[in-house]
Amino acid sequence: MAKVAGSLALTDEEEMSTPVGNVCSPRQTADHLLLERIRLGLKLDLAGIAVVLVGEALMRPGERVAITALQAVNLVAVAAALRLLHDPARRSSNLAIAFVAYAITIVAIGAVGIVAGDATTPLILFVGLALATATFVPWSPGWQLLSVLLIVATSIWTVSTVVEAPRLFWVQNVGSVVPTLIATVFIAYALERERAADLRAESERHASEEGLRESNQRLQREVEQHHRTEEALRFALRELDHRVKNTLAAVQSVADHTLRTTATMAEFRDAFSGRIQAMSRIHTVLAARRWEGVALRELVELVVGPYRHCPESVSVDCGGLSMPSDVVRVLGMTLHELATNAAKHGALSTKAGRVVVRSRVETGNGSRLCISWSEHDGPVVQEPARRGFGTRLIEEALPYESDGSVKLQFPSDGVRCEIELPLDRLQ
Repeated sequence: MAKVAGSLALTDEEEMSTPVGNVCSPRQTADHLLLERIRLGLKLDLAGIAVVLVGEALMRPGERVAITALQAVNLVAVAAALRLLHDPARRSSNLAIAFVAYAITIVAIGAVGIVAGDATTPLILFVGLALATATFVPWSPGWQLLSVLLIVATSIWTVSTVVEAPRLFWVQNVGSVVPTLIATVFIAYALERERAADLRAESERHASEEGLRESNQRLQREVEQHHRTEEALRFALRELDHRVKNTLAAVQSVADHTLRTTATMAEFRDAFSGRIQAMSRIHTVLAARRWEGVALRELVELVVGPYRHCPESVSVDCGGLSMPSDVVRVLGMTLHELATNAAKHGALSTKAGRVVVRSRVETGNGSRLCISWSEHDGPVVQEPARRGFGTRLIEEALPYESDGSVKLQFPSDGVRCEIELPLDRLQ
C-alpha cells in the first residue's frame, strides 16, 4: 500500500502542473487524454450494462428481479459518474470518480454472480476488466493495484458464497487468474513509464518551441526598435539640416544688414557680435527645451537680463505663457534690439534709468498677447533721423513671421514699444 500512496501522491503533484501562455502544454494534453479515455471506458461499461439489462428483461421477464435491480443501480451509478467528468484539469478528482464507478461495477458483477449462483462468469469478467483498465485507461500502477485488490476481495466474496468447495475452485483457477491480475499491474507500470517518457519528450519539445517563440518575439521587437531608431535618426538629421540651414541663413542676413547699416568695422563688429550672441543664447535655451518653447518671462530675462546695472534696472512683469520656438527666435531678437538700443542711447545707458516689460492677455476682438516695453528716467529721447537695421527688425520681423503688430514710439521721456501677438499663433 506504500507504493499505492506514493503513486497517488505523484498524480496530485502532476495535477499542480499548469500551462504557460496560450499554447496547450503537454500536461494539459495528457489530462485531456486521461479524461477522454475514462469517459470512453465508462461509456463502454455503460453500454455493456445496458445490453445485459435489456437482454435479461427480454429473456427472463420478471423472473430475476434482484439481478435486474443490481444492474439498474450499476447503470445509474456509471451514468452519474459520466456526468461528473467534464474538467480535464481536475486530474485526481477524475481518477477518483472513475475508480468509484469501476468499483461499483466490480461489486455489482460479484453480487449478480451470487444471486445467479455463478462464480465463473464474474471471475472471467473481472480478469477482462483488469486487462482493459491496465491497457486502456492511462492511470498509474497505484490505481491499477487498488482495482486488483478490489477484484481479489470481490472474487473471494463471490466464490466463498456460491461455490461449495471454494478451495478446489481456487486450485483449478488460481493458476490462470492470479498471474493475469498481477500482470495487469506491471502492464500499467510499463505503460506509465512509456507515457512519462513521452510526456518528458513532449515537455522538452514544448519548452524548446516556447524558447524559440520568445527568441523570435524578442528579435522582432529588437528589429522594430531598430527601425524606429533609424527613423528617429533620419528625422533628427532632417530636422538638424533644416535648422542649420535656417540658422546660417539668419546669420548671413544679420551680417549683410549689419554691414550695410554700420559706418565702421568697429561698429559692425560690436553690432554683429551682440546679435550673434543673442541668437546663440536663444538657440541654446530652445535646444535644452527640445525646441518645445520657452516661457515668456524666461525669454525676457534671458535677452534683457545681461543689460542690467542693478536688480531695479529691468522690471519684468510677464506671465508664464509658453512661446513656441518660431516665435521665440523672432521675439527674442526684437527684445535684443530694444535692449541694445536702450543700453546705447536709452534708459539702460545710465545707472538711474529703468526698463519695464509687462504682458497681458486681451480677449476682445480676437484673443491676443500684448507685451509692452517702456523706458523711464533715462536721457531725453529723440526720434532717429533714419531707420537702421535694428529699428526695421523691431518693426517688421514679428508682423512678417507671426502675424503680429509692433508699434514703436520715441517720446522724450523714454522709448515705448507695444507688441501684439495673436494667441492662436502661440498654441
